Amino acid sequence: MAEILQSDEPSGWRIPKACQECRRRKIKCNGANPCKTCRVRNTPCVYRDVIRQRKKKKHGAVDEGLASRESTRSELRTQQPSSPLPQPLGRRNKSASYTFHNSVSATHMASPSCKVQLYYGPTSHFTLMHEIYRGLVSNLSTHPEEPQGEVEEAGAGLDMFSVRGIFFGTPAETHDPNKGIGTTVAPVMFLPYELARIFLQRFLSTLYHLVPFWSKELYERQLEHLYLPSSGTGSDTCANSILLMALATGSLGTQHYRWGDILFERVKASCPSWDDVVNLETHAHYQTEQGRPNSSFLYLGTAARKAISAGLHKESPTEGGEGRKIVEQRRLTFWSLFFYETWICFHLGRPSSLSSRDVGIAPPKDPFILILIHLTNVMARSANEIYGRPHDSLLQMWKLARSISEDLRCYDEKMKLALGFGLDKCPQPGDVGVRQAILITLYYHTILLTFRPFLIFRGRWQRDTKKSSSETGPNTTKRPTEMPAWLNEACDHAVHAACRTLHHLCEAAIVNEFVRELRYHGFFLTSACFALIYDFMYNEKVAPTHLPWVHVGIQCLGAMRPGDPITSSISAIQTVLKKLHPSYEWVPPGPVQGQAYAPNPMGSASAHPYSSGVASSQANPMREAFPGDTFLGGYLPTMPNIQVNPLQSDIPEASASVGSSEDLPDFNLSDMGWDFDFSTMDLEAFFSIQPTMNSS
Repeated sequence: MAEILQSDEPSGWRIPKACQECRRRKIKCNGANPCKTCRVRNTPCVYRDVIRQRKKKKHGAVDEGLASRESTRSELRTQQPSSPLPQPLGRRNKSASYTFHNSVSATHMASPSCKVQLYYGPTSHFTLMHEIYRGLVSNLSTHPEEPQGEVEEAGAGLDMFSVRGIFFGTPAETHDPNKGIGTTVAPVMFLPYELARIFLQRFLSTLYHLVPFWSKELYERQLEHLYLPSSGTGSDTCANSILLMALATGSLGTQHYRWGDILFERVKASCPSWDDVVNLETHAHYQTEQGRPNSSFLYLGTAARKAISAGLHKESPTEGGEGRKIVEQRRLTFWSLFFYETWICFHLGRPSSLSSRDVGIAPPKDPFILILIHLTNVMARSANEIYGRPHDSLLQMWKLARSISEDLRCYDEKMKLALGFGLDKCPQPGDVGVRQAILITLYYHTILLTFRPFLIFRGRWQRDTKKSSSETGPNTTKRPTEMPAWLNEACDHAVHAACRTLHHLCEAAIVNEFVRELRYHGFFLTSACFALIYDFMYNEKVAPTHLPWVHVGIQCLGAMRPGDPITSSISAIQTVLKKLHPSYEWVPPGPVQGQAYAPNPMGSASAHPYSSGVASSQANPMREAFPGDTFLGGYLPTMPNIQVNPLQSDIPEASASVGSSEDLPDFNLSDMGWDFDFSTMDLEAFFSIQPTMNSS
C-alpha cells in the first residue's frame, strides 16, 4: 500500500483506495495502514478488500453517478438523528429502515398521573425477544403490517412473555422498612447478629469480588463494631450504609432473602444524604440481583457523575504508606465502577457515561479487576464499532467483529494470572468458582453480542427466502440463494458462545451453590436461550441441536430460588417454545426410581461430551442432585457441531478467512430485495423502532 502511494503521489492527491474512515468523512487519505488521519484521531483504519461492482446507470456518466452516490452517503452520515434524511431515488421507501426492530420502547402507567417510558437498545436481550415476538405475530398473518415510521410500542410483546416487571424494574412485592421493626434509631438492631454474619459471608463469597472497595477484614470489623460498639467511638453512618447494602445483597442468596428489601429501604430512609460513589454502586449491584436492570443503570449513572466530579478518574498525590493505600483504594473504586457501568450499558444497549479517553488513573494491582478492565475495553469497542457507527457492507462489519474478537485472544492467559487456570477448567466450588463464573459468562456474553447482528440478519434472510419461494410472478424479488460461508461462520460464533454460557452455568450450578443462587446469572441464561431460539425459529433443521440447550437453560433457571426475574424468564422462554411448536415446550420429567447422581471424577466437561439428547439413554447422568428436591432432571447435550477448536474456539483468526479477501462475496440490503442501501444506515437505526427520518 505504501509503495503504491509513493508511485502515485506525484500525479495528484487521488490514491487507488482510501480507508473507510476517510471515505466517510470525505477527507484526504494517504493510503497508509494506518493512514495519517486515523493515526491522529486514534480510530480504526479499515480498508475495503473488495471493490463493489456497481451497475451502470442508464442515463448520465458513470463517474458522476458514483460521485453523487458517495456525496449522498456522506450527507446521510453527518445528519443528526432528529433531522430529516434525504432519500436516494429508487433505493428506499418510507418504511424500509424499520424492517428490523432491535431497539425497543415501552410505556408503563404506574398511576393515572405517572407515565413511565423506557428504551432498551440493540444489545439488550429485550430487543431480541421483541424480534422473536414480531416473528410469531408475522406467522399468524398472511400479510403482516410493517411499521410506518412511527415509534412502535413493544408492550404487547412484554405482556405476551410476561416480562413487563423486569423491563420496568417494578418489584413484585414491597416492604415497609418500619413494619415489625420498631422506631429504634440504631441502624440494624432489628437484624439478629447470627443472620447478619450469614449475609456478610455470602456477600464476601460472591459479589464482593466486583466491588472490592474494602478488604474482607474491614467488613468483618465493621460488623463487629456495629453490633458490639466500643465505648467512646461514634457511629459512622456512611460506613454503616455500605455494610448494610452488603448484608442486603448477601441475603438474596439465602432463604432469608426477604431481608434484602427491608435492609435496602432502611438504608435509603436513614441516610439519603450519603449517596457517595461506593454506596451508589452497592445499590446498583443489589438492584441487578433483584432483577431491576433499569434501576441499576440509573444508580450507576449517578455514581459515574459523582466519581468524575470527585476526581476519581485522575491520579492523586501519594504521601507515605497510608497515602499509597488511599490511592490504591481510589483506583479500585473507580475501575470497578468503570467496569460495571460499561457492562450494564452494554447489556441494556444504552450509551455509557464513562469513557476510557477521559481516564487518567492507573489500573489497580488486583489481577481480577485487571482482566475485567480488559474485557470492559472490548465491550466498549463492540458497542462503538459494531452498533454505534454506519457500515458500508455486512462484510465490513464481519471484519470489524473479527478484529474485536482478536482483542480477546489473550483472555485465557489473563484469566490464568487472575485465577490460576483458564477457560477450559471445569467449574470450581467456593468463591473461586464464583470468580470463574463471572469471567466466563462475561467473556461469552461479549462474544455473543458482538456477533448477534449476523444471527438476526441470517434469520431475516431465511424467513424472506421461504416467503419468496412460495411466491411467483414477475414482481418477485430476486435474492441471493447461497448463504456466504463467512456469514455462517459469524453466526456459528454467536451460537457457540450461547451454548458455552449455558454449559458452564449449568455445570457450575451443580457443584457450586454460590453460583446457582446468583440471580443475575438469569440474564446470561435468558439471553443465550433466546439467541438459540431465534436461530431455529427460521431454520427448523437446527432445532434438534439447539432445543436441548434451551431446555437445559430452563432447568438451570428452575434450580434457582423462585420469584422474579427468574419466574418471568422461565415463563417467557416456555411461551415462545409453545407458540413455535407445542412439542418444543419443556416438560419436567417424572422421578426416576433408583437413579443415582454421583460426582463425576473425570474433570473437564469438554473432554467428556454429554449425549446430544435430553432424554437419551446413552447420556451420562448429572453429577449430583440439587438440594430441596430440585434438580436439573436431565443431561447436558453435546456442543453443537461447529468446526472450531474447543479452547477459545469462538475467536476467529484475524488473518484466517473462509477464502481470500477477493473471493468473499459481499452484498448490501438492496441485493436482498429490502429496497434500501446498507451504507446509508447506522446499525442503531437499522435495528431500531425509533424513527430517524421523515416519511415525506
